Amino acid sequence: MTTRFQKARFHIDSGPKSLFDRIHFKMDSVNSLNLSAKHFVERCNGRILPSEIIQKMQNFDAREWRLVVGEVRVDTGKFVNSTWEYIFGDEKYWLTIGFGNVAETIVKKESSGKDKIISSGLIYDFVDTVNEKLMTDESQKCNQ
Repeated sequence: MTTRFQKARFHIDSGPKSLFDRIHFKMDSVNSLNLSAKHFVERCNGRILPSEIIQKMQNFDAREWRLVVGEVRVDTGKFVNSTWEYIFGDEKYWLTIGFGNVAETIVKKESSGKDKIISSGLIYDFVDTVNEKLMTDESQKCNQ
């Protein structure tokens, strides 16, 4: 699946904090996901998922999942998808949610997920600045 824009990936352990604050702000009110995207359905058909995981996706609650990765558009610094972890038994499941609360994929995670992660530099600083401003703007809207 290719996109028309370049993306950069960030992990919650290395920030920027403002990006993950923004993702939480936007996702905390989401209670259902679109689980019908072609890529997601194909991925699910190729995997055996516990019924609890399917239920948790159908009734998504960000408080029950751990946010782990955020991807942003390099040109805007705004997030385009987020990856959330749910632990069931001894297994970690990572669910990636894209624009419009569309479930993009789910995988059983066996690595740290920190490959291709940006943890410093110009794009990091840009994303931090953009998301700090977005959160400040949201705060001002709420105070009006």
